[in-house]
Amino acid sequence: MKTIVITGATSGIGKEVAIHLLKKGHRVISNTRNSSKSDRMKTELEKVTKDGELLFYEGDFSSFDSVRKFASKIRKNFRSVDILINNAGTWEMQFIETSDGVETNLQVNHLSPMLMTLELIPLLDASGNARIVNTSSGAHRRNIFDLDDPEWRNKEYDGIATYSQSKLFNILFSFHLEKMIRGKNITVNTVHPGLVRTELFNKMGPRDWSGVAGADHGARSALYAALSPEMEGVSGRYIYLENDDHNISEFAKDEYLAEKLWEISMRYITK
Repeated sequence: MKTIVITGATSGIGKEVAIHLLKKGHRVISNTRNSSKSDRMKTELEKVTKDGELLFYEGDFSSFDSVRKFASKIRKNFRSVDILINNAGTWEMQFIETSDGVETNLQVNHLSPMLMTLELIPLLDASGNARIVNTSSGAHRRNIFDLDDPEWRNKEYDGIATYSQSKLFNILFSFHLEKMIRGKNITVNTVHPGLVRTELFNKMGPRDWSGVAGADHGARSALYAALSPEMEGVSGRYIYLENDDHNISEFAKDEYLAEKLWEISMRYITK
């Protein structure tokens, strides 16, 4: 049984990943902002599998303090974590500040997963053979970023732009993190789930979903990166399904941008 932390497991792709992991007999730990929703999911999944173990701890990614408490609860209860899957995300179309006073897409999609990862590095290192899987999106290829104004406060707000920027940041964070932790037995890879029907698009209005795959398809990339023997010891890849996604943007591989983003992000999460 592996101990696996996956954020955002109460719906969408995260739920599909969790179901698969539980059926494989693993221990799955996730965050929840809504205890009634997580209780319903736990009851539902316990009917599907008796082999795995599902645990929910309170954790709101729009609050740095909540993320730290979530990570602290994991550190208190477990000596090691084998796999961390950063899956939770949002897509706000209007400018909304979090409780920390940060633009929501930036904090929930990039800063909080970064903070969560850094908080759990000691437990991942203790595993002796751990994997970090960060979820990005093909939206990163819009190559939208503004390191001088990452919250888009000084220009007309654009929810598509800020979401796309956060997905570019996911890849840049992964590549720089891989450099920062070399020498530890931890791999870091990023996945592209593909265009799938999930609640992420709910705030964008009605859409034609005919012919679009479901969340189970979107789970495949993360499951491959997390569990496949072919990914043993492999780090620094951007994956779609079982292959490298060669549509990765050149900006996403820019070492200077990755380093600057790291510096800027650390200022947010270490305040």
